[in-house]
Amino acid sequence: MKPILAAALLALAGCASTPSSEPSTVFDPAAASFTGYVSFDGGEFHLFEREAQMRSAMGRPCVSGVLPLNMQRTARRDLPGQKVTFTGRAVPWAGNSTTTGLTYEGSTVRNSCGGEFVILAEDVSVIR
Repeated sequence: MKPILAAALLALAGCASTPSSEPSTVFDPAAASFTGYVSFDGGEFHLFEREAQMRSAMGRPCVSGVLPLNMQRTARRDLPGQKVTFTGRAVPWAGNSTTTGLTYEGSTVRNSCGGEFVILAEDVSVIR
């Protein structure tokens, strides 16, 4: 019994002492614009603070969001992997979503990033 407990404690200690290579993404939900690297999944975009986070197999942390439907379709085709700024507003996920997501201007965000808020964007511009 003691060897199993010792192995478990050693494993936990190893996890606790491993520093994170990158800090958590911090997007201010009170902001009117959100800048980062964008990818698309289903009908929503995912915004990442750093390009390495976007390209990571884990793909986290990120913030989910949508543009109006026609803009979302164009962005999905033209912008994957680019650094962009979305202009819009953040809304809390809790209390505003249904089992099928949150609909905005014909687009549905399902919050696959799992954040406390999602971005409802009105516009997007590429950072060059």
